Amino acid sequence: MPFRRPLYQCKLAVPTLVLMLSLAGCADDGVVYDNTPVNPISGNWQVSSSTGGVPLPKMSGALNSLPAGLTGVLHADAATGCSTMTDPIAVSGNTDSKGVTTLTGPVAGGTLTITGALASDGRSLTNATVNVAGGQCAFATAAQAAVQNFSSVTGSYVGTFSDAKGPVMNVTASLSQSPDGDSNGNFTLSGTGSFGTNACFVSPVPVVNSQVSGGAFTLTYTDNTKGNSVTATGTFSSDGTTLTVTNWSLTGPCGADTGTGTLTKQ
Repeated sequence: MPFRRPLYQCKLAVPTLVLMLSLAGCADDGVVYDNTPVNPISGNWQVSSSTGGVPLPKMSGALNSLPAGLTGVLHADAATGCSTMTDPIAVSGNTDSKGVTTLTGPVAGGTLTITGALASDGRSLTNATVNVAGGQCAFATAAQAAVQNFSSVTGSYVGTFSDAKGPVMNVTASLSQSPDGDSNGNFTLSGTGSFGTNACFVSPVPVVNSQVSGGAFTLTYTDNTKGNSVTATGTFSSDGTTLTVTNWSLTGPCGADTGTGTLTKQ
């Protein structure tokens, strides 16, 4: 069967303010500015560079923002000559009083450094660079980078899967992303999918396998009654509202089919 179915002022003479001023900083205008470091938000992050020839052009993983600073684990988004997707890169760092965030960690015998100005919303680093000093992944020089947090893929998403002949079926996906990353910094999805009246599935169909890494995802739905599975892979917007399915593929008694799709958060 085919898949095609249907802030105050400074008073320097007051001793009790000495400690406060040393922590906050008093400018020449007499105003105390709060220089307390604020780290990026915890969650799913991606570091990518468009500079050609760098050994680690793209990394993803989980960062945890704690009072004592940042910790996390990243991994290469694709196998390279110096690191694979299953080689964890433990990182740590902080945001200084000027808003500059720096993360460092060991990778393949060298030291990874990511640095950039923390955006006001805590969800990205601007004017960022990435570099590896020494080891098998050593960069010739620091490269410009985009460092972005991706919102959780959680909620109800609605859209359509199509194949080469056109729309195949309407899809409603109820998804929940794990709050924490695993030992490699990847996140998972749980939930179900409903495929309307498509005869290949008895809806709702559970998610049996999944991964979220940076701005990419993959998830598989398997119907144990019909024996059919559909695996969707693709990318999603940084705010988590749009899932772009670059490929879905059907396996099972219904036969093979493949295509693309788009799902939008409701």
